[in-house]
Amino acid sequence: MSSSSSTTTASVIQARPPSTCMSCSTTTLSRSSLCLAAALSPRWWLRLLGCGTSLCFPMAPAHQPCQIGSVSPLSSGTHPSATLHNPTRVKLFEKWGWKKIATIQQTTEVFTSTLDDLEERVKEAGIEITFRQSFFSDPAVPVKNLKRQDARIIVGLFYETEARKVFCEVYKERLFGKKYVWFLIGWYADNWFKIYDPSINCTVDEMTEAVEGHITTEIVMLNPANTRSISNMTSQEFVEKLTKRLKRHPEETGGFQEAPLAYDAIWALALALNKTSGGGGHSGVRLEDFNYNNQTITDQIYRAMNSSSFEGVSGHVVFDASGSRMAWTLIEQLQGGSYKKIGYYDSTKDDLSWSKTDKWIGPPLAPGPGL
Repeated sequence: MSSSSSTTTASVIQARPPSTCMSCSTTTLSRSSLCLAAALSPRWWLRLLGCGTSLCFPMAPAHQPCQIGSVSPLSSGTHPSATLHNPTRVKLFEKWGWKKIATIQQTTEVFTSTLDDLEERVKEAGIEITFRQSFFSDPAVPVKNLKRQDARIIVGLFYETEARKVFCEVYKERLFGKKYVWFLIGWYADNWFKIYDPSINCTVDEMTEAVEGHITTEIVMLNPANTRSISNMTSQEFVEKLTKRLKRHPEETGGFQEAPLAYDAIWALALALNKTSGGGGHSGVRLEDFNYNNQTITDQIYRAMNSSSFEGVSGHVVFDASGSRMAWTLIEQLQGGSYKKIGYYDSTKDDLSWSKTDKWIGPPLAPGPGL
């Protein structure tokens, strides 16, 4: 579990001359930073490489509204897309024989697109989303609706602050216990439900009772194997070196958990540039000839990036056809107020590694098609 940083930072890799920006590498690309980038020039062909949620596209004219959803296929990110959680969710639905699920989401683009993707995947698996609820800031009515509709298996997509609001309402509606299973995002702080929040009127004990037993999925950001990466460091050596450089405790450092992804993003970019340099491609165009109107080199870098395959400190780095990072998913369950690892899922191989340590309040809620 980790706390997501909202800070956007960018490092620029420059080609000759020094004023030419060939690629931008970011830890997180928010809507505001993307719109700022879009206003830079109507004609630049930039590669934006994100270790967070990233979009890469030919910049839109500055006089046009910034439409984040309108992107060209020039994206790569070492932080896997939010939709990568969905194959794991579907795998668990199938494992436990659940055929009907409900959802509740905060109304933001990232959660809406994730839920749209989930709806397509469950349909292919013969599973039905029977109820789909959403809210902007107050989840009280949607939670009541879930109770009224007798939802049992519920996927929740919202940020940490809204999660506290949701589960305060869940407690009030008694939408928890042995008849219910909640699936949440795994990157909240470990004690997110115990943090003081003036926007809710539930006690810590009430929140702790409401969240007990829920399942989380989280992208594996640090290679659990003690193997050497392309940098000749193991993941543990990377963490130790980074910790020594910090001026404060890692838990108090925003983005610390995502640092392996940022490190591997720079390696992926360096390897792509190395593949593209020297005019080795069929076009004969050299990397050193790059300019903002040269789509040929941009395409070469894109192809080189998406063909990357190497061992990083975050694990094996490889991209799918759309430029999204493929990665393992960690599955955890809240047991006695603490998160416990109960499995891993590798969607590229359809490999579910199960520890058989999941615990339920009463018998497991897996009666088959009835739910």
